[in-house]
Amino acid sequence: MLSDLQVKNFALINKVNINFKQGLNILSGETGAGKSIIIGALDLLLGARANSDIIRSGKKAAYISAFFQPEELKIINDILTETGIEQEENGILIAREIRENGRNRTLINGQLATLKIVKKISRYLIDIHGQHEHQLLLDQGSHLMILDAFIGDKITHLKAEINNLYQELLDLRNELSEIEIDDAQRARELDIINFQIEEIEAAGLEAGEYEKLKDEYKTLSHGEEIYRVITEIMSSLSGDNYKDQGIMDRLSILKNKFEEVEDYNQELKELNKKFTDIYYSLEEFSFDLADFESSFAYDEERISILSDRLDLINTLLRKYGEDVETVISYLQELYQKRDKLENVEEKIVSLTKKEENLIQRLKVKSGKLSETRKKHAKNLEVQLKNELKDLAMEDVRFEVSFTEKEISAVGTDRIEFLISPNRGEDLKPLSKIASGGELSRIMLSLKTITAALDQVDTLIFDEVDSGVGGKTAAKMAAKLTQISNDRQIICITHLPQLASAANHHFLIKKEKGENRTFTKIHSLDRAERIREIARMIGGTTITDKTLAHAEEMLLLANK
Repeated sequence: MLSDLQVKNFALINKVNINFKQGLNILSGETGAGKSIIIGALDLLLGARANSDIIRSGKKAAYISAFFQPEELKIINDILTETGIEQEENGILIAREIRENGRNRTLINGQLATLKIVKKISRYLIDIHGQHEHQLLLDQGSHLMILDAFIGDKITHLKAEINNLYQELLDLRNELSEIEIDDAQRARELDIINFQIEEIEAAGLEAGEYEKLKDEYKTLSHGEEIYRVITEIMSSLSGDNYKDQGIMDRLSILKNKFEEVEDYNQELKELNKKFTDIYYSLEEFSFDLADFESSFAYDEERISILSDRLDLINTLLRKYGEDVETVISYLQELYQKRDKLENVEEKIVSLTKKEENLIQRLKVKSGKLSETRKKHAKNLEVQLKNELKDLAMEDVRFEVSFTEKEISAVGTDRIEFLISPNRGEDLKPLSKIASGGELSRIMLSLKTITAALDQVDTLIFDEVDSGVGGKTAAKMAAKLTQISNDRQIICITHLPQLASAANHHFLIKKEKGENRTFTKIHSLDRAERIREIARMIGGTTITDKTLAHAEEMLLLANK
């Protein structure tokens, strides 16, 4: 269950902390007091899109946290383990901070988490029924979604198979549409492709050659300077045979002198070893440099060849890719495109056969899915009628209508809910005849059924009693009480019948202070409950009669 909700700097709320309990929790208050702000805060906490406009004026950030104590923690803990978030033994704490600068944070058990993870676990924690969900019943497109939610895991695998096959069919049809072009256009495309193939093939590109050619060109283009520097270094090392000694000759003399005295002192011996190492390293260097000098050749003709080759490659890079490897890869793509265009008739025949095969497989699986849906639709009809009878719709008839449509990612079923609220009336589309009160009762019944299947611990209703009053409101209160025996219910209401049935009653009201308006929430004791229910009965004027009526409603509800 949801045991604790804390909201700070959110809309009109400065700071509230609500300790919800098991059973039926009712939130009431005058119109505009901010009852739906609580639902908005929970929606935001559990992954709804955040906007800095919800931050209370003058504050830098809004903060929302909720502590849940679900009966079954294993599924949630398994998800947390997969994502590296530490578990808590007695529950799960979810928090979200909405900052003015847009750098929002979400935490689970005090550790940073993504909204994706929050959404994944929240479906096992809480089910929120907002005021907008009534409109889902008026949208025929949502009826299939509602039926599938009722059926649950029994069709999950089959639906996934159909979706995958349908996506495969779409990809195949896209491929067909790309190649089913007129002959003139095909000829034009072939001319362009063949020109590009010939241009790239003529270049004879090799992977890695561009870098090698650039290095060689760089060397040869500075050939004269390189040769001059090498000659100077070689001359300095070896000297002039007829005039001056080279560096190596002078170092050789010094090496010999060192050897004459090294045995007289251990430190001199070590220094001579270092000197000897340097001498032989330099000698090896001079040999290597001599080899480089003898092999180095400045060739103007080679420079010209390299320049032409690099120009050609650069032209191809500008046209076909950022490097030689990309151009070579593009050439392979051109071969494939040419093959497709040259063998288009055979390809069309092949793809058409695949398309027919996919359609046939989709029909078979969609047929199985439709059979399963129809079987469970009968169960839904029976359960929903039973629930509606408990809500003062004794003569209601309800039917799930099936018509076949073109294959899609969800099969071939078009679903529509038909209803006859009163005896003797024909079944008609729900969207055309249901009143606001009937929609409220149907939605509550659907939530009752699906919640029992999902085993969600907490159900939240935002004015599920819209359009309901009198005897029907009393029956709705009884239904909510019945549901609350098995799971926690949090309900925002304007009806005294629902408020009097509460196990725990919270009042939401606006207060003014320090030139600001605040939304306050607090738990009511018995005397306060009587006064609030009296207000709900009679409006702003509370009389002894309305107080007595309110007390009587409480007594009757608690029998």
